[in-house]
Amino acid sequence: MSGPNLRRLAAGLTLALACSGTAHAAVATYTPGDQNDPRVRAARFLGEDKRHLSALTELLKIQEDAPTPSAAQYPWLLADNYLSFGLRERADVIYQGMGSSTADPLQFDRAQLKLAQFEYTRGYLPEARATLLKLRENLPKELLVEWQDLSARVLMAMGKDADAIDVLTAPKNGSDQTEYTRYNLAIALLRDGRTEQGRTLLEKVGKLDPTDRDSLALMDRANMTLGWNFLQSQQGAAAKPLLRKVRVEGPYSNRALLGLGWAELTIDGERARRDNVDDGSTGAKSPFASFSTLGVLLRRGLVDDPAPLRSFRRIAGSSDKEEALKAALPAWLILIDRDPQDPAVQEAWLAVPYSLDQIGAHEQARTFYEQAVERLEIARKRTDLAVEALKTNRMVETIVKRDLDAESGWNWELKDLPDAPETYYLQTLLAEHRFAEALKNYRDVRLLARNLDAWDRRLADMEKAYNTAERASVDPRVLFARASEGRELASGPIAITLALDAHLAEPGRYGAPLAPAAPVRPQLRLAPLPSSGDFFGTFERIGDLRKRLANLRPNLAKAGDQQGRYLQQLGTKELKAQKDQIEKYLVEARFALARLYDRQPTANDPDEYEIKK
Repeated sequence: MSGPNLRRLAAGLTLALACSGTAHAAVATYTPGDQNDPRVRAARFLGEDKRHLSALTELLKIQEDAPTPSAAQYPWLLADNYLSFGLRERADVIYQGMGSSTADPLQFDRAQLKLAQFEYTRGYLPEARATLLKLRENLPKELLVEWQDLSARVLMAMGKDADAIDVLTAPKNGSDQTEYTRYNLAIALLRDGRTEQGRTLLEKVGKLDPTDRDSLALMDRANMTLGWNFLQSQQGAAAKPLLRKVRVEGPYSNRALLGLGWAELTIDGERARRDNVDDGSTGAKSPFASFSTLGVLLRRGLVDDPAPLRSFRRIAGSSDKEEALKAALPAWLILIDRDPQDPAVQEAWLAVPYSLDQIGAHEQARTFYEQAVERLEIARKRTDLAVEALKTNRMVETIVKRDLDAESGWNWELKDLPDAPETYYLQTLLAEHRFAEALKNYRDVRLLARNLDAWDRRLADMEKAYNTAERASVDPRVLFARASEGRELASGPIAITLALDAHLAEPGRYGAPLAPAAPVRPQLRLAPLPSSGDFFGTFERIGDLRKRLANLRPNLAKAGDQQGRYLQQLGTKELKAQKDQIEKYLVEARFALARLYDRQPTANDPDEYEIKK
């Protein structure tokens, strides 16, 4: 081999050896709990994979070996996984300890925002507000919008709309808002009585250029909310174009269609006169004057509605009455064949025959009222069946089984619903934080209970193997070496003394053998039995762990029963409210139907109305 080639080969070998030495040093040199500890890296991976219970297990093992882990990110990892698994108190203790010693205040502020978000979704509103107030003074600009958004939602949930407005319009970042925070600001303004400002903001949100499904839904929601706000103020002309902007197929379409029909029958407030308005008072002007709850019974479907629904003033005696009624029918006729559990659809079942009767199509009105009574009776029976099914906890158990071993804790989300009657009637409740967070707690308790059962089976198998398996004999010297490994013998010093003997013969003259000495009998005594503290082997550890598991199992069962009953109470209360709503509609429908049966037809009654869907 030539000289240049030999030098290149030597240089390559030198570089390879240097790299392998560096890699070997990087892998081999770590202390328990530092950044290179494989268990720390495994815990970080498990946390990012939303396996928070397994991540906590790894991190707590590290803490046993190294009470003060040297990794700077170790306490953050531990606190984040505690919080993600729903253990807020333990996470908060670690966060507070890191607040005064961390070299990265931005990381601490992000952790506090995450803690406040957890408290908000779990319903701990005073605690969430206190956490956010602590961050207010030294909050970095990068987190200002997120802080304002969360603070405003917390304050609005507490009914402090004026404070929420102050937060969202603060001089620091009042103009740099997202469309979602603008929507929340508009709702807070409407609730606080600043109607014009709130309407202006809602109008801007309703005109945004949607880029995805979420922004499209937000635009629909803003137009629907603004339209209903005008409708409640008896300004039907202003409400109609806004409600028409809402998609016919979407999450807010049913309520928009219902409002669109009422907008056709509502006189603008400034032009309405008392003598041509049917406000629900009893009188001879209309045979259905007592039909006053129609348009009022719609329960609130959104938690941030600016105001509860009020009675609408409807046209009575106007020359445009028949045209308005005919204009309202198309929207309601689209609505009556939709989700029968939606209150907007149920109200449309009554609104259609009401309009038909007002324009003189009495036979068709009677048919639609009978159809409404039949559908409402079916809905009431199904609600009763859903209540009975909810008591068996079938729906909750089915939801839990769909994602059985997920350790995502607080980050878990309900992605699909089981095919059960009670699920069909509880869709609105399932989307709310109060039910979702209780369901997460129930899932986590069940996960921990299954984890305990699995470990108990493993330990029982190990215990059985120790008791029944045949084991080969072991050399006693090996057993003694294992038992005495790392121990110092407790024996005292041996004293050796020498004595002169005057009767010894001269060297070389020993002719007779020496007499054997008398045997020395050692003084032996039994040692005391070892206590459990002196000897604690694998078999003893198994028994101790099984006792601990037996003590934990009743506590978990009790917590699971409490969460299960709470979920049942939430569902039962929601279903009872729906049943009360249905029964109110039934009373109205039957009363109107009875009035139609009692009414005597006259020669002036017009022909039946041609319904076009």
